[in-house]
Amino acid sequence: MRPRDLAGDRLLTELDVAPDGSLAAVVERRVVRGRERHRLLTVPTAGGRARMIAAEASSPRFSPDGATLAYLYRDQVHTRPVTGGPATRVTAFPRGVTEFAWLDGGFAVLAADEGSPVLDGDGTARVIRRLDWREDGHGLRLYPTHVHLVRPGSSPVRLTEGDWWASCLRAAPCGTKVGFIADPRENADLDPHPQVYEVPLAGGPVARASWVDGPVSRFSYDPDGGVVCVAPPSRRPDDFENEQLWLTRPGQPAISLTGHLDRFAGQAPTSDERFTVVCDNGREIAYRVGEQLTELTPPALDPVVHALAAGGGTVCAIASFGGAARPDLYRLAPERELLLRSGGTWLAGFKPPVQRELEIGDVQVFLVAPPGWAEEPLPAVLQLHGGPAWAWPVAPDTDALLLAAAGFLVVRPNIRGSFHRGYAFGAALGANWGEPDAADCHAVLDDLIARGWADPARLGCYGNSYGGFLTNWLIGTSGRFAAAVSQNGVTNQVSDFGACDLGAVYDVDSGLGEVWTPEGVARLWQISPLRHVGNIRTPLLLLQGEQDLRCPPSDAEQMFVALRRQGRTVEYVLYPDSSHSLTDTARLDRRIDRSERMIDWFRRYLGQSPR
Repeated sequence: MRPRDLAGDRLLTELDVAPDGSLAAVVERRVVRGRERHRLLTVPTAGGRARMIAAEASSPRFSPDGATLAYLYRDQVHTRPVTGGPATRVTAFPRGVTEFAWLDGGFAVLAADEGSPVLDGDGTARVIRRLDWREDGHGLRLYPTHVHLVRPGSSPVRLTEGDWWASCLRAAPCGTKVGFIADPRENADLDPHPQVYEVPLAGGPVARASWVDGPVSRFSYDPDGGVVCVAPPSRRPDDFENEQLWLTRPGQPAISLTGHLDRFAGQAPTSDERFTVVCDNGREIAYRVGEQLTELTPPALDPVVHALAAGGGTVCAIASFGGAARPDLYRLAPERELLLRSGGTWLAGFKPPVQRELEIGDVQVFLVAPPGWAEEPLPAVLQLHGGPAWAWPVAPDTDALLLAAAGFLVVRPNIRGSFHRGYAFGAALGANWGEPDAADCHAVLDDLIARGWADPARLGCYGNSYGGFLTNWLIGTSGRFAAAVSQNGVTNQVSDFGACDLGAVYDVDSGLGEVWTPEGVARLWQISPLRHVGNIRTPLLLLQGEQDLRCPPSDAEQMFVALRRQGRTVEYVLYPDSSHSLTDTARLDRRIDRSERMIDWFRRYLGQSPR
């Protein structure tokens, strides 16, 4: 496998199931005649051939009777019969639609306002008064999004207004109101606490509908009208507090449905939050949530579940099993069956890598090696995940596949701070970035060298986001690495406090520090890789999304300028129109380019395997 093979990649991205369970609707990203397309398919859940409904679509949703599919195309709602036929455009909002929900005889939609509280007058200036004026992946939040009622033959009716943003729109089972996530409180940007709110379809005041301590990120309705939502347990959670599934009803204490697991729940989008994905020991496991939790994907199958949807007793998933690097479409219930090969079709054209799972101390390590590897020493690349509260799953990503195919031993450790083994394992890192996490990295490499699998003279490291931070930190505090690639990585925690879209809240809640006390500044500087830039001798390639608002270009640029000024080996590659998840969401030619540059960098400074 080589970077240009990414042009043949297939990736299933979104999923829904018809109310009677007979059909699944799935979006597949492919390259067609040199252009990325996101085609909408329907697949019979009893088995059968897929039917293409639209050549370009997102957010598929079945109608309540299952006869029609609605979807977004060019940011407007369209519908089409599931049996095929012409599409009907439903909405024409000037700034488009972000989300929608079917209603009896129409739709509720979230649409951006035409006016902006940020733009001054005719748009000469942007006047910023709130901290939440930008969000990675969404860009500048210039226009609030609000709920509108859309019925055929009638003008849209606006149901909410204000200087705030609604998301996660859902129709209530009673049919008289819709729910959404928002924080409409004044000065909510200083102390964000998003919850579920509701508005009557007939019009009226917005009312709160969830009562959990933590900020809500997703929700759906229980059939009796209760709210099932995903939220951490604390009002101001640190990075390692497990997001849990909660059932909340007016006037009653919220009930945690998954807190006893001591694992992060809600790790994948789902059409119904009573079906959830829990990350445990590198497996991402689907559960049905009721009086008891029922596993739908046993851990022994090495599942990684990317999306869930249910209807009529049928549960489907975009998932991989057995460490496969790309997912396919499966029915999980009534029993598991492969419905559509997608990623598996693409992967079938390549020799599979050698994959191993190890325990080194308390650290789980996934190894990805070239096909046919016989445990001889190889140049090794330490691949570091982001977060820090995240964890590598058993399935490798395309970076690991490409590096292994190029002759490298790819080392993917779930170091302290990873969220897959409960709160205590994550909190063992806490705010001490660069200490236990770095120690775990060195211990893993020492073990692999002792086994004779990693060549100590040819070690590299690579990571994105927090993984980029740790890459920058390791090469500034150790001379053992012969090459490094840092993508969208933090270098200066002091400046990032204000430059990051959520730094001013995240840094305080996670105990990293703040900038209005000398002690806070000292703490942020203490965990800044830029503090060690004078020690760096490792050749460093910096990859950066130009529109990244989470770890913005200013971070990479400070590292580049400091190293270049000292005459060190450094290159800075900036990708236009690309945000934080550069590896997955950047335009295809940019994904290929960054992969080629990364592999070439490691080949140049680590040398190639003798294979």
